[in-house]
Amino acid sequence: MNLEKLVGLIFIILMGLIIFIFVLSPQPKYQDSISYQLAPNARGLSKDDFEMYVVRVNVFENEENAKALKKNINNYFPAYTEALPNNDVLTAVYVGPFRTKEDIEKNIEFIYEISETDSGEVVLWKP
Repeated sequence: MNLEKLVGLIFIILMGLIIFIFVLSPQPKYQDSISYQLAPNARGLSKDDFEMYVVRVNVFENEENAKALKKNINNYFPAYTEALPNNDVLTAVYVGPFRTKEDIEKNIEFIYEISETDSGEVVLWKP
């Protein structure tokens, strides 16, 4: 009786593995159609659809000051800090990203107010 139970158990496990591997696994021929269904408009996108802008509001030598300003701005807008590419000693504070330059123009006075500055530079966002 024990041999029959063991053979039956092995048979059930093997059948389960076969079903799991061959029947329930994703089939490659359906992968492309699934990805196109999830993004039907992907073919009509251009590089301009992914361009976003940020405002560089201030540059600090002290990274702690930059982080404090970023924390204050984060109460209203997304913000981040980054070392300047041409000078690793300086840390810039950026506000954004914004979808269009018009979005920045609508909020620029408020951005200057919360960043405690009177000027900034609009640059292309590089994630």
